[in-house]
Amino acid sequence: MKLLPYPRKVEFRDHKYLIPKKGKVFISTVDIFKISQLLKEELEKLEIAYETSVYNDKNSPIKLYLDENLFSDNEEYRLIINEGGISIYGSSKRAVFYGVNTFKQLLKEYGNNIPYLYIEDYPDFKDRGVMIDISRDKVPKLETIYRLIDILSEMKINQLQFYIEHTFKYEGAEEVWKDYSPLSPEDIMRIQEYAKERFVELVPNQNSFGHMAKWLIHDKYKHLAETTEFTTPWGEKWSIPFSLSPVVPESINFVDNLYKQLLPHFESKKFNVGCDETFDLCQGKSKEECDKKGEGRVYFEFLLEIYELVKKYGKTMMFWGDIIKNHPELVEKLPKDVIALIWGYEEDHPYEKECKIFAESHVPFYVCPGTSSWLSFIGRYDNMKGNIENSVLNGKRYGSLGVLVTDWGDNGHWQHLPFSVPGFAYAADLSWNADNANKNDFERRYSLHVFKDVTGKIGEVLKELGNAYKKTKVLIPNSTIFARVFTHPEYIEKYLERYEVKTESLEKAKESILKALNELESIEKFEDADIVKREIKNGAEFATLSIDILIEYIKAGDIEKISEEKKKEFTEKLNNLANDLKALWLVRNKEGGLKYSLKKLMKIKKYL
Repeated sequence: MKLLPYPRKVEFRDHKYLIPKKGKVFISTVDIFKISQLLKEELEKLEIAYETSVYNDKNSPIKLYLDENLFSDNEEYRLIINEGGISIYGSSKRAVFYGVNTFKQLLKEYGNNIPYLYIEDYPDFKDRGVMIDISRDKVPKLETIYRLIDILSEMKINQLQFYIEHTFKYEGAEEVWKDYSPLSPEDIMRIQEYAKERFVELVPNQNSFGHMAKWLIHDKYKHLAETTEFTTPWGEKWSIPFSLSPVVPESINFVDNLYKQLLPHFESKKFNVGCDETFDLCQGKSKEECDKKGEGRVYFEFLLEIYELVKKYGKTMMFWGDIIKNHPELVEKLPKDVIALIWGYEEDHPYEKECKIFAESHVPFYVCPGTSSWLSFIGRYDNMKGNIENSVLNGKRYGSLGVLVTDWGDNGHWQHLPFSVPGFAYAADLSWNADNANKNDFERRYSLHVFKDVTGKIGEVLKELGNAYKKTKVLIPNSTIFARVFTHPEYIEKYLERYEVKTESLEKAKESILKALNELESIEKFEDADIVKREIKNGAEFATLSIDILIEYIKAGDIEKISEEKKKEFTEKLNNLANDLKALWLVRNKEGGLKYSLKKLMKIKKYL
């Protein structure tokens, strides 16, 4: 059985129930009428035409029961299929919806002839979310977002966030967002209504401390910056404004104005204020204050100012815990009505240690793994699974409120949506049923329910491509060598030396990629096959181009010594792939941000 997420308890019987072509969906109350309509849409695909009724004549093939006294967990449901038909029970509309979604998945797998069975099901985590970066540099079209909500809600994801730095249409800030096709207030409300009908909570997300460069580069806001010259934790010198300065009084007023415009459009009581990676803190205007109080205390005090603002707007503050975790003595002083977001994207990230820090201080928290798709072109598949499993199991052990899987867009958001899907699906699977998920059949399950691929091959293709990085034997944290050729072409020689990159390893990775592409072409029929195949091929061909460049570099001993003929060949292929990427981008996403993404992609050209 290919359900996703896999139910907590399933019992099969020997017989099958053939769903009549005509009949009735009985609903115990009109409150679940909309849910019955979503079910009818799936039935119609099988040419099963049903009416919905609150009158029960005892002969309805499908029966939906809502009774708040049935179960203690408001997401718990029962699904029973026997000689009497299909019965779904829930103590909330959400629970009935989840039961219906499980039944819809059974329809996809078995058609109208479904095994007798008994399912008893409820989640491990109260909150199961997805966060998508729309600030570097890709903003999805509304139809893309609606389709994504359909997919996520069927997998029982119940929270969605869009990471915003500058991509909301703030009044009075046109110079900041004008080139980025931001979400408008009306967009937010439309998305929220669509999500609400599918029991997905749209949570506002606006970074409020670090990652504010898109604002601070403008004259109107540059006085709020901590500094314009600083050293990153990995030793690079950056010459841009990055974080708000906590010692500039106007900083908190600026943040307040963002909240005043953004928050009224959201019904959610949660609000993610970001506050991660304040790399430049204490390297500029706050240095004197840091010398007196310490970096942790200066960060903590500004965080508390933001907390008071969030309380003013009647929200619960969520914030990234990467800075405060380094100051356990301050974690203990956090208000107990915040939600810390513990993130880390490698499979060996110390989730156990970090969950323990917040749990012992009685601070509510989420675990926040990643899809491992960004800075990769084709994903880091095994790392994704290991990272998510590590976070979820430790989150469950230490009492995490939720799981929020993140899909970032660092350096231009080049990964196409299909490469992010496995991470969404695996997080949905484990956050619902952490211990008992049917992990061995994962690829076939999400192939069916996301791509409508009955062969299960799409999942295997994405797995093969997503593990090609391992064949290179170059394991770069949070990235792949395929992407680094484009993001940091000036460091190619350093990568080759540091990781002792061998031509043979690169050739094996390329063979794996080409094998996956051949398998992809053999899949004839699935949903959006044309666009999905083109997206997967585009990502794979960027990866093979990077391999070809690296092999020629190794042979020549220097990028300057690569033959002009090869450089011309690489340049032509790069231009063609970039044009393909541009065309594919515009199918699912708004145009704003595209030119900036392509500019970053083309840095390699000056070396060819």
